[in-house]
Amino acid sequence: MINQAFTGTPTNSRFALCPSSIVAGQPVLLGTIPAVALNAYSALTGGATFYLNGSFFLTVIGQSAESPVTTHEIHQGDDLYATGTLDTATNVTYNLTIDANSGNTKFGHYDPNNAAVITAGATNAQAIVELVTGA
Repeated sequence: MINQAFTGTPTNSRFALCPSSIVAGQPVLLGTIPAVALNAYSALTGGATFYLNGSFFLTVIGQSAESPVTTHEIHQGDDLYATGTLDTATNVTYNLTIDANSGNTKFGHYDPNNAAVITAGATNAQAIVELVTGA
């Protein structure tokens, strides 16, 4: 699995209809359910398979607001939230910005296995993010 750091126990995957731009390893929201694409969109099925639990290497930004940007330091175990582009036909949100903005949809936690905090204003392209099932 692309981007997977640790599997969930038990591993929970699900097929969902999604936009054709979805690629393997991409974080999305299936409605309000955090997920990461196991494979790319398939024109044969009109969707892809997504993991709903586990920890993944994803991009996280040290901020608590997008516009105007308000920087915020993110520590191991902190809650993470996501916002992005909503595809109304499938109710999938993609092209996510993952950060500490609690006004967005809960996505997961900054996994405690991360070696360092994300400093305020910094972008970590390899942050380990633990998905929150039922977030």
